[in-house]
Amino acid sequence: MSSLMSALGARADALADLEPAARADEPDAVHQMRVAARTLRANLRTFAPVLPDSGDLPGELAWLGDALGPAREAEVLSETVMDLLARTPEDLVLGPVRSRVLEVFRLEHDAALTVVGEALDSERYRDLVSALKDYLDGTQPSGKPDLSALHRKVRRRMKAALPLPHGPERDVAMHEARKAARRARYAAEALGHPSKPIKKLQDVLGEEHDRVVTASALTDLAAGAQLEGENAFTYGVLIGLVRCDSKGFDKRVRRAWRKARKVL
Repeated sequence: MSSLMSALGARADALADLEPAARADEPDAVHQMRVAARTLRANLRTFAPVLPDSGDLPGELAWLGDALGPAREAEVLSETVMDLLARTPEDLVLGPVRSRVLEVFRLEHDAALTVVGEALDSERYRDLVSALKDYLDGTQPSGKPDLSALHRKVRRRMKAALPLPHGPERDVAMHEARKAARRARYAAEALGHPSKPIKKLQDVLGEEHDRVVTASALTDLAAGAQLEGENAFTYGVLIGLVRCDSKGFDKRVRRAWRKARKVL
């Protein structure tokens, strides 16, 4: 069996094996199941020129990833904001900030877990697992995969993002570059090609994206606190911490890009 098909098979096995743990909301299970779905989808798209037509599989894997995503996001945001609070002097924590953070994200997480359960209980999910198994059984690549177009996409997106001034447009461009880098990393791993520099680039871009998402969530928390008549001062302090953490991102991302460029 080729390294590509072994990699696809391993991800499909992980998807099925993680289902019970994801249902039980065991630590990291929903996240790892989402990673398996996302990796399968990315690689089916990347290697489509040398694989049989995968039909609706990429779209169905995207659906599953979308169903799994919010539970993980609520969990990560809760942990991130609580970590920021732990770094904040007590005299700057005004009002029931901790209880609000925990309650808001608990409700979001619980609602998201309901969506996860509904997805995993659905006939659509069972059909996906069955179709994926049928597709992978006996499938072999028809030729040598060519990653040059994917690598060009990463280079193009990084070239577009790096010169932009700080702001929403640059945040979006960096996120698009991150998605392309992630897809390139998945492909490299599937073929046994060097992937560590690409993963480092993806991680640096991902950390900055997480900060953008966290700042947005803190703005929403502040608005909710104000509506309840609470002091929103601390949320501004936390946003300031997030922005401080972003300092040095340009240097980090350019350094990571120089190294990743050698294998892209």
